[in-house]
Amino acid sequence: MKETYRDIIKVDKKRQLVDLDYAKAVCAKPGFYLFDERFRSVLGLSPELTCLETRDFRFAHEAGVYHKETNSIYFTSNYSSGSPIKLYRVHCESYEVEELDYPEVIQANGACQHKGNILYCAQGDLTHPSSLIEVNPVTGDTKTLINNFFGREFSSINDVVVHHGTGDIWFTDPTYGFEQGFRKEAMLPNQVYRFNPETGELCVVADQFDMCNGLCFNHDYTKMYVTDTGAVKMSKTTGYFVHNPRSPSVIYEYDVVDKKRLFNKRVFAFCDDGIPDGIKCDVHGNVYSGCGHGIHVWNPDGILIGKIITGEVCANFCFSASGMWIFSEFHLFFCSLGTKGALVNVECY
Repeated sequence: MKETYRDIIKVDKKRQLVDLDYAKAVCAKPGFYLFDERFRSVLGLSPELTCLETRDFRFAHEAGVYHKETNSIYFTSNYSSGSPIKLYRVHCESYEVEELDYPEVIQANGACQHKGNILYCAQGDLTHPSSLIEVNPVTGDTKTLINNFFGREFSSINDVVVHHGTGDIWFTDPTYGFEQGFRKEAMLPNQVYRFNPETGELCVVADQFDMCNGLCFNHDYTKMYVTDTGAVKMSKTTGYFVHNPRSPSVIYEYDVVDKKRLFNKRVFAFCDDGIPDGIKCDVHGNVYSGCGHGIHVWNPDGILIGKIITGEVCANFCFSASGMWIFSEFHLFFCSLGTKGALVNVECY
């Protein structure tokens, strides 16, 4: 049975700053939390958050790509105890979830749309290199676009976006595959790359991260946002991920210069719950990130204006023409909002 949440809860920001118990309990249940009146334009007149499916394992974790021809959203599961990451799609009208089988896409994480296909971040394993692999979801045909940096294997490519003006592919490469035990020790630092599949041009565009993770452009490609999720790493004693509140849980903002280079790195926002994983912008320049208990939303000045709370870790999400699809580990949500994603006009029509 599908459960829908419509409550809009206004947060008393001043009270939150002096009442610790209130601050800890303010986002206790699923719904929409208003930290700033500007969030109302994001929500629209009748926002709804609906849980479409629940399973007994973390089936809804990463990627999130709309594909027009199949009218479906493509996503990936979480890695768990040696079991391979699974690939899924959910149909945008029937909400039917289907498991997919692309053997070349090994331990997939993030993904994006590329020339009408799905471009997966295949993290690889102990015998297969980490790669960017393009899949035609209609025919099932696959193509490896890149799997090394001038002879050095990538660590475990995590997330990817396309600059639709230049065709360049930008991606992050942290060491989470090694942390989880299915990749070899890293041969490269944690970095952000830009790759042109037509010319073969490949270069590093940003470094000095603890764990670079999600990335996105703003609506006009003048800024790029990159998340650093160094606060969550694998414990060598327990074998489980642990959260260190003193390590990075931050979104960095860069200026995109000449459509090819990143300058002026600065802190855009700090995540107050969990880590900021997947990240997207809407058509107005607001920034959304999947965090510890749902989606956090900041305006272009880095002011937290609202939260969409699912009550569970939300690694990633995506926009389609009809709304937002949220991957919240054991739960798959659909959210109706009053705004559109920055890439909806490019990727959905």
